[in-house]
Amino acid sequence: MSRTHRREFLKAVGVLGATATLGAEFAHSATGADESSGSWPTVRGNAGRTGATADSGPGPNVTTDWSFDMGGGMYTVEPVVGDGTLFLAVATSHTPSTSEGYVAAYDPATGDELWKRDDVSRPGTPTVDGGTVYFDTYGSEDADATGFFALDGATGETKWHRDASFGVGSPLVAAGRLYCTVSGDACELDPETGDVVWKTADTGGDACFADGALFYGDGVALSADDGSLLWDVSGDDDELRTVAEGLVYGTVNGSDAPNVVRARSAADGTVRWSYSLETEDYWRGDRLAVAGGRVFLRYENTIRALDAETGEEAWTYEADAELAGGLTVGGDTLYAGGRTNPESDAGDAVVVAVNAASGEREWRYAFGGWEFDEYGPAANTPVVADGRVFTATYPMGSTLDWTYTEHGDFHVLRSADGQVEETTETSDTTTEETTTETTKTTARTTSGTKTSAEATETTTGSTTATAQLSGTSEMTTSGSAGNVGTTTTAATATDGQPGFGILAAVGGLAGVSAYLRGRLGKND
Repeated sequence: MSRTHRREFLKAVGVLGATATLGAEFAHSATGADESSGSWPTVRGNAGRTGATADSGPGPNVTTDWSFDMGGGMYTVEPVVGDGTLFLAVATSHTPSTSEGYVAAYDPATGDELWKRDDVSRPGTPTVDGGTVYFDTYGSEDADATGFFALDGATGETKWHRDASFGVGSPLVAAGRLYCTVSGDACELDPETGDVVWKTADTGGDACFADGALFYGDGVALSADDGSLLWDVSGDDDELRTVAEGLVYGTVNGSDAPNVVRARSAADGTVRWSYSLETEDYWRGDRLAVAGGRVFLRYENTIRALDAETGEEAWTYEADAELAGGLTVGGDTLYAGGRTNPESDAGDAVVVAVNAASGEREWRYAFGGWEFDEYGPAANTPVVADGRVFTATYPMGSTLDWTYTEHGDFHVLRSADGQVEETTETSDTTTEETTTETTKTTARTTSGTKTSAEATETTTGSTTATAQLSGTSEMTTSGSAGNVGTTTTAATATDGQPGFGILAAVGGLAGVSAYLRGRLGKND
């Protein structure tokens, strides 16, 4: 496979749909969601790691606001928005011998670069609070470029720095206090100096926060005030992921048993419910989203909504795209990214918006392409802030590290506000395709016996080439009231993962699977 050094961004091609009449209103009540209103300042949006915000994203008349070639990739990180600024952590080199990248600040409305620090190693997702940007790095080739950084959010200048030997990682800010892990121990650091306030040994993993407590990935809950132990379920193999409304949600990625999503009491760690995916295949279970009394998860190309209190399945949505990254809830809408054409590893990046209450699709928007024949771009985790969706693309399915750092664009989507500059309809350019999607709504009785009502929605429409504010898009309309269809390709494949080209060549699928579990299991 030859490298493609020059890439030309192809004009955005949008596929839009209008909102259907959906009935039930979605009550957005996730703990920590209101913290990120107007921003997305950390991994999964807030201290609870709910992947949710009170902000609403674009409506069905969506368009590309602005885009650019990052000169690198963001496969393992999320964009963050805080203090009115967009911050990106980009990897530009990721090999066994080099690990390079940059952190930069942008105007989220225009894309203008405000500052850039390209003298750092490959960065993790930043956390923004009180005018400071905190992030850790990966690599050891240059002590000045690696370690943990606290930068001035307005200028990018270093406020303080801890070298790699200090072992700081996984920053979380809650109530103005900075929590990290330091060489495998849970710690609170002084946000102004980086000095250790308290440390609890042998407690680690990414943390989420609610009501004065920290819940760590390894199954331990600590007091946020002094690090004292509240409860410990590490022996049960739960990886605690997110907390909302008095419940902590974790996952068990089973090797000899099915994968499980489990809810525990935030007060004492007792199990409230468990939900089995009935599969033992590897999945990225850390990408849960919680909002409006629902827990949302993705397995391959199906999104599932569970009742947050009981674990009962509320609905499933089978996407007409190959989904990628994490799920995000903005206001009443669930967003998922991916790619339109999984069968050939080609196609364009796509974002799908689904009504969070009913599981019915609201719109679907396909955008962008590049001169890279082997793999088409996929949209990674969509981040919602201030009416926009922010997402990075990557070559999903590639087995070579360099493709993930040399092929990545960044896109910002917004509502077009109904403004259309030019519309053309010709028999030569208009095509007709049919999309079929299934949303299954399930109700269960208190005894555990379930009743099911399945509704299959088929939407058909002819495409109309429409030139909008930011480029070229396609809009589809339907003759049925309130329903708009989009042209799509059925999706069957799973997410691609980077960094296993050699293993795939010499070790077969078993080697790839084992490598991925070790390589990606703790990625941020």
